[in-house]
This record gives sequence, structure tokens and C-alpha cells, in this order.
Amino acid sequence: MSVRPLFVALSAFLIVMATVVGAPAARAHGAMQRTQNACILKIGPDLMYFSGYQPAASHRKFCEDAPVTGKTIFVLDYAQPEMREMTADFRIVRDTGREEDPEQLADITVAYLPPKVYPHGTLSFEHNFREAGYFVGIITLDGPRGERWVSRFPFGVGRLFPARAPYYLLAAAAALALLVLLWGKEENVTTPR
Repeated sequence: MSVRPLFVALSAFLIVMATVVGAPAARAHGAMQRTQNACILKIGPDLMYFSGYQPAASHRKFCEDAPVTGKTIFVLDYAQPEMREMTADFRIVRDTGREEDPEQLADITVAYLPPKVYPHGTLSFEHNFREAGYFVGIITLDGPRGERWVSRFPFGVGRLFPARAPYYLLAAAAALALLVLLWGKEENVTTPR
């Protein structure tokens, strides 16, 4: 019995699974864009720079998903000076899988920073996540001339497996390929011609 069809079928399955599992992570970051070392959040016609930190877990910043639960610091820096005249509020809500209903916003709010003008262009907010889960950050800017810009970005806390699943599946495919290759060589050596 040849192991090649089994290898091809399992490899195809693992590649499809890596694509399917990786797809939600690729589309799930709302207005957040990652460019080289910067995390950029699109809000209205302007941009903000975003950084997240978990001092107890690591000194590295994150853009999309916080690696563990615990103390988390969010920092938003305005890219354009006009935003410094606007009030900004920041809210973290549980991700319900759909657009937030304004009437039920209070029920799903995990943390809230009330509206305030940040004349230096930096908003900093700290929250202690006690449970792992999926959340949405919502930043709202209200301008002196009636502008209202809202940006939302989904993120996970303490949920690294879904983010790393494609890598695990590709590693499993590589291990399977190596196993089949070694098994195939062993069959060639022991099979008389």
C-alpha cells in the first residue's frame, strides 16, 4: 500500500485548515492596520497610532491581541494636530459578533474612559483583564464643529491559539511530510525487487 495518497490527502487537509483558521484572524481587526513597526488606526479622515502593553507579561508592544490576561495599557497617539481640539472617549466592550447596539452598550461595556480633550495628542488607558476573551475597542472623537468620528478594532485577550493555529497546522503538515518520507524510504529498503 502506497502512503503517497494518504500524505497528499492529509497535507491538503492541513493546508485548508490553516487557511480557514487563519482567515478570521486576518479579517478581524476592523480599522486597525499594521505597517512595519507601527499599528495604525483609521478614524474619520485621519489616523491614530496604537500600542498595547502588558508590563507583567512582556516588554513588547502588541497591535492586535494581548497575549495574557492582566494589567493592559492602551496608548493612542494622534497623527494630525486637528484631533487635539476634539474630545475623545475610549470604550472596551465584549465582542458579541455583531455591531454594537447603542441602547445596549452599557450592558457589554468592560471599561470606559469618559470624553476629554487631549491637547498633547496622547490618550493612555489602563485596564485589568480578569478573563480571557474577545473584545472591541471603540474610540470616539467629537469635534468643535460637530464632527463625530468612531473607529472600532476587535482584539483578543489571552487567546493565542487561534492566532497561532496556522503555524501549528503547518508544523503538523511538515512533521507528517517528514514521517511519510522516512516511512517511504524504509519501505523501499525492505521491499525486495
